[in-house]
Amino acid sequence: MTLALVLPKLDTDPANPPETRLARVTAWLDETGKREPVAAAQWIGDALAATNRVSMSAARRMELAEAYWGAATRLWPMLERAVLQASHPLTGAPLEAAKAALTLAEELSTAYKRLLANEAGKRISLGGSRLSSALIHRCLQCFARVLAASYQSYSPVPQHTWLDAHAVYAYARERSLNLASIPGDATESTPERIYVQALLLALANPYGFHPGQLGTVLGYLHTHAHWAKLTDVAPVHRLAKSVAIVPAGHDFPPFSANKGGAMDGKRLYLLTFDLAFQLQQEVQALEGGGAVPEGVGRDPAARQSYLQLLQRLLRQWAIPPARQFNRLPSRARVVMCVGFSGAWQYSKGRPAGVAPPAPGGLPPMTHCQVVNHTPAGYALRQADPSPASLRIGEIVSLRVEGRLTLQVAAVRWFRNTLKGTALEFGCELLADHAEAAAVAPEGAAHAGLVPAIVLPADEADPDAGPAQLVTPAGLFQVEQAVSLHRGTTTGTAVLTKLVEQGPGYEIHEFVAVE
Repeated sequence: MTLALVLPKLDTDPANPPETRLARVTAWLDETGKREPVAAAQWIGDALAATNRVSMSAARRMELAEAYWGAATRLWPMLERAVLQASHPLTGAPLEAAKAALTLAEELSTAYKRLLANEAGKRISLGGSRLSSALIHRCLQCFARVLAASYQSYSPVPQHTWLDAHAVYAYARERSLNLASIPGDATESTPERIYVQALLLALANPYGFHPGQLGTVLGYLHTHAHWAKLTDVAPVHRLAKSVAIVPAGHDFPPFSANKGGAMDGKRLYLLTFDLAFQLQQEVQALEGGGAVPEGVGRDPAARQSYLQLLQRLLRQWAIPPARQFNRLPSRARVVMCVGFSGAWQYSKGRPAGVAPPAPGGLPPMTHCQVVNHTPAGYALRQADPSPASLRIGEIVSLRVEGRLTLQVAAVRWFRNTLKGTALEFGCELLADHAEAAAVAPEGAAHAGLVPAIVLPADEADPDAGPAQLVTPAGLFQVEQAVSLHRGTTTGTAVLTKLVEQGPGYEIHEFVAVE
C-alpha cells in the first residue's frame, strides 16, 4: 500500500541552511541540554524544525533524528514537571514549557514520518522489514508523545496527528509488522500495543484527568492494554458495550460504538470486554480492602482517589455514558465565581452567626461566554482580562445572562488554547440553585459550626436523587449524624453516601431525621 502522510514541503535551497553534520549537532545538543530546560527545548525544537525542511540523505536524516530523540527524552520529564505544578489557564514559564514539549514531539514525529514515507516508497528496500519496523515504532512512539504532551497541558491534539497515526498503523498491519517487537527493546512493545494504548487513552476522556493522573493511567495501560483487542471484523452487535470504533482515514480519535453516528470509509473495532472484566475485578478487590499498587499512596485519600480513577476508566472503556441531549450553541454571557467559599457566600439562606470560609467580603466574579449547553451543563470560554484559575472538579457558581438564580456546577474538563491565557471548560450542573447552610457533628456546640451548602432535590422530577450536602473536605463520614442549620431552623441529618470528593470539599447525600 502507498503511505500518504502529512509532511511539510522541503526547501531545496534554504537561505540559512541548518547544521546537519552529526558530530557538530551531537556536541551542540549535549551543550544545549545543560541549559535551562524550557529555553533548551525551544532551541532544539527550532533547530529540528529547520532540519526537517531541508533535503538530505535518508541515512543522515536517520542519524540526526536519533540524536534529537535522545536529547528530547532527557528534556521531556523536566518540561512535564513544570506543567504539572502550574495552575490553569497556563501562563508564563509553564505555558512555554507546554508549547516546547509539544513542538519537540511534533517535529520528531515529522522527522520519522518522512523517513518512513521514503522507505515505503522504495521498490526494493536495502534495510528490509527490520528498518521499516524500527521506523514504524518510532513514528508511533512520537505520536504517543504528541498525545501525552497535549493531554498533560490540556491543549488540543495538533491537526493531522490522528490521521497519520491511523495511516502508520494501517501500513504496519498491511505489512504484517504490527506485532513485531524491536530486538533488544526491554519493553517488548509492538506497534499494535503502542497504538492500542493511545486509543484507550483517548477513550478515557483525558481532558478530565486531575493533574498527575495521566501518568497513572499511562502506567496502567503499559501493563493492562494487552487485554484490549483490535480487529477489522465488525462485532455481531455493533452497538454493544465495550466496543469502540477506530475511524481509519479520518483525523479524529476512536469513539464508543454506543454513541452512534455515521462515518464513511474503513474502520477498525477496539474490543475492551476482557479489559473491562479485569478492571472490574480490581475495583471489587479495592472496595473489599485489597492493597493498592506500588506507587499509589497508602493514605485513605490517595486510596479513594485511585479507586475513583479506576471506576471512571471502567465507565469509559466498558459502558461509556451516551449523550442524552444535543448540545445547543449559544453566545450568552456568564459571570462565575470559583471555589467552595464563593459558592457558599453567593448562595441564599445563609444562617446568622456563621463566619464565611474566607473573610474579606464577596469574592470577585469573572466573565465567561457560553460555547454550547445542554440541560446538564455548559461548555464555557473565559472572556475576562484576568481569568480565574481552575482545577478539575472545582465547584463554580454561575449566573447566566437572563437567569435570576445562581447555579452551582463542577468543572469536568478544560482545554488550553496555548495561544492565550483563556480556557475552554465544561461544567456539570449540580443544582439550579443552592442554599447556604451550616453543619456540625450532632451534639456539638454552636461554636463548632462550619459552612455547608445544601443542593436541594428536584421535587418536580420523581427520578431525581436525594438532596446533597457540600462540606469542607475531611470533616464528616458516611452514616454520621450532623446538626444542620438552614436559615432560622435547625435539624438533624444523616449522611448516607459519599458522592464526590473535589478540591477542598466533599459532597454527601443526606436524609433529614425527625
